[in-house]
Amino acid sequence: MMKLCPGILNTGMFGAVVFPYAVGIFSLIILKRWKRLQWAFFFLSTLFQLFAAYSLFRSGNFGSGISQKFPFALSPIPGLGQSALFFQFTGLGFIFFAGSTIVTLIISIFSLAFNDRDHATGVAPLWTILMGANAGIFFAGDWLSFLISWEVMGWTSFLIIAHGREDSRKAALYYYILSLIGSSAMLAGIFIGVSGSGSMAIADSVRYFSGLWGTRNSLVVLSTLFFTVAFFAKSAVFPFYMWPSLAHAEAPDDFSSFLSGVMIKYGVFGLIAVVLPIYRAGYVGPAVHGVPLYLAVLGWFGVITAVLGTLYAIKQDDMKKLMAYSTVSNIGLIIAALSMNSSLGIAAALFHTFNHMVFKGGIFLSLASVKYRTGEREMHKLGGMAYRMPLSFFTFLICIIAAAGIPPMSGFASKWMIYQALFEKKMLIMAIPAFFASTGSFLYLYRGLHTIYLGQLSNRFAKIKEAPAPMAFAMLIMMFTVMLGGFFPGLVLSPVNSIFTGMGFAHISQDLFSIQGVTTSIRLTSIGTIFMGSFFIVGFLYLIGKKREHVEQLDTYTSGEMPEEWGLTEEKYHYGMHFYEPLEVTIEPFLKGTSMDSLFRRIGYETGKLSGTVKRWFNTPQLGTLVLLIVVVLLVVVLGR
Repeated sequence: MMKLCPGILNTGMFGAVVFPYAVGIFSLIILKRWKRLQWAFFFLSTLFQLFAAYSLFRSGNFGSGISQKFPFALSPIPGLGQSALFFQFTGLGFIFFAGSTIVTLIISIFSLAFNDRDHATGVAPLWTILMGANAGIFFAGDWLSFLISWEVMGWTSFLIIAHGREDSRKAALYYYILSLIGSSAMLAGIFIGVSGSGSMAIADSVRYFSGLWGTRNSLVVLSTLFFTVAFFAKSAVFPFYMWPSLAHAEAPDDFSSFLSGVMIKYGVFGLIAVVLPIYRAGYVGPAVHGVPLYLAVLGWFGVITAVLGTLYAIKQDDMKKLMAYSTVSNIGLIIAALSMNSSLGIAAALFHTFNHMVFKGGIFLSLASVKYRTGEREMHKLGGMAYRMPLSFFTFLICIIAAAGIPPMSGFASKWMIYQALFEKKMLIMAIPAFFASTGSFLYLYRGLHTIYLGQLSNRFAKIKEAPAPMAFAMLIMMFTVMLGGFFPGLVLSPVNSIFTGMGFAHISQDLFSIQGVTTSIRLTSIGTIFMGSFFIVGFLYLIGKKREHVEQLDTYTSGEMPEEWGLTEEKYHYGMHFYEPLEVTIEPFLKGTSMDSLFRRIGYETGKLSGTVKRWFNTPQLGTLVLLIVVVLLVVVLGR
């Protein structure tokens, strides 16, 4: 039965969830013949969410957990206390919602021009619906609304990744099977929490688990393990680190930016909102330097993910797969930081989460622009794009500087904070592979820069142009945001600090320009000014130096020999082919030994066989009826006890 709930409706939070659903469904049904109009509605819907975020920001209630129900909410379920469907505005949810909305709005500007007649994918309505689920995940106050949003997110992203192509469909199915494993584990954890607390509210389940320390530790660990599997699967943490290389590569090029920048962070949000609080209040159990043993193990899973992501990225020739594994590596670093369960660790994780949304979003938009003009994503077939697409080049350059953790861009500050969080808890051994994963990013990021944008321009692309104006404008915004975060870290860290009171954390020491760590403090504005001054000096010397002489692409490579006589084409002779071959040969045995790909493919194969068997049963009327009867009898027996 439906009824009107009491209380004042928070129109910002309600609209952020419901409005995209309504617009997406309208666009899907009514505007199915007007593809360009669908993208306009996607942009307007995301713009509305930004206004909703602003109205929530103006409320200033980041430190509190204000519950606000739907205007038409489900009646209370007997025995479960509170209403089964309601929103809850928290500072943590707002941080994720605001960050994801800002980045998606920038991407939507890019998509308006990207989806022309030659590149249109028709996924705008699904993406619009997905943005409603995005808000629902971050504002859900109870398990039912969280699960609804989680599943809508799963189905819409599956359909978007597939977008009617066979290779994309296989990648989407692989992604969805892993998501299904995670969702099944989450349901088990939710069942334990709801049955124990007697409430559908997420906060009640967290309090229930926290209250079991000292009496039923094994049940708490088992339950948090279920949630961890779900959130690890969604965020591609080991052993689920393989799906981004398929999903990112086969998804629509503009959606890859959202998939890598925003969607992969849902698991990070879940860990901070659900798992970490359980190991904070009243924890009784083994610890490593003050970190609960369970969280310390999660931290090691994070650094393993970071290292594997780096090693796999080094050997990629597909530019989208390379950046997908780069995302995996960065997620691993975020997990390592948040596992410290401290003010500095959570702040570092949230700061790097937002930074990664922006710089990886910019990287994928730059790559989408190159593919938009060339149709290529294999890096050895490119080269010299900087001459024809300078804005795309500078976007890529600025964003990979941030991704590598080099000042003065935003990634430097957040990576520095991650190491400080590990040092604070004396996790020096954990910091070593984390540092290796970060410094190893220089290798694969340089490969992308060198093979796509530098070198000599192929004759095939001598007449291509820069991306259209809306796409260029979106890249400019991404580039500016990356630089802004590097010079003024307080723009992100001040809102993060403001939510710590409600989360039970002490504030970290920071201001608009600087951050205080454990071993030292840094003033980002001064560092940025010094670096920018150095760049200007080098640029000036370049301008006054001797002009370069341009030659044909193969003139400097072949010493007068003809590559055709060796059976080589212009693309195969490109220096991007087997760029790090000696290193690839060295690390290949290790990667084969740690690959989980064959295991999950086997699970997918057996699942397919099982579904085929069930389908054959129900295609045979007599056998299908018998199977259905047996299932009903078993349910009656089990539920009747």
